[in-house]
Amino acid sequence: MPLWGQVELLCRAIAEEGRSEAESALSQAEAEAQRILTEAREEAEKELEGELLARRSAAYAEAKRIVDSAELEARKRILTFREQVVSEAFEALQARLQRFKREPGYADFLMRALAEGVERVSGKAFVVELGGDDLELLAANARKWAEDRGLALELRPQAYLEGGLRVYAGDRHLLYDNSLSARLRRNEDDLRREIWRRVFGGDRESS
Repeated sequence: MPLWGQVELLCRAIAEEGRSEAESALSQAEAEAQRILTEAREEAEKELEGELLARRSAAYAEAKRIVDSAELEARKRILTFREQVVSEAFEALQARLQRFKREPGYADFLMRALAEGVERVSGKAFVVELGGDDLELLAANARKWAEDRGLALELRPQAYLEGGLRVYAGDRHLLYDNSLSARLRRNEDDLRREIWRRVFGGDRESS
């Protein structure tokens, strides 16, 4: 074979080998690019999924905060309304006690208040303070009651007492306040609970 034919064959072989290597390199490059693209897509999807999850969590937390805040505000308003109702009922009860002073049973109440005070203070000599009108109402019965029991009883008017009475031991070292205002204070918690129960049908603690 002539030399030029051999050279042509050699050139063809080199060209063929170069083409094959180029195609192989191109195929590898395409595969690598596809791999990189796939990994990038998967990473982007993971990041997107994480972002969506974070946003959903944040939205849920915000929604829960809004609901909790609304529920708390509603409970506060309900409690405020109930406290207002109880306070109004308590004020009505106080007004009722003042009207009680004009009823026939009030004189009997004063005697019971006196007997309770004497029992609580104990002794043989007592000072009793009460309003001027109440003193006139109680005086005769109180003195007879004390005489029957061998007790010394001094009745003193006090303008600031608006109902009921205060019993001191003779030396004034002991006092039992049985005025209407003091009796109301002593029983205030029980009275409020009873008003709450009657108006709202349950104890405050369980409402």
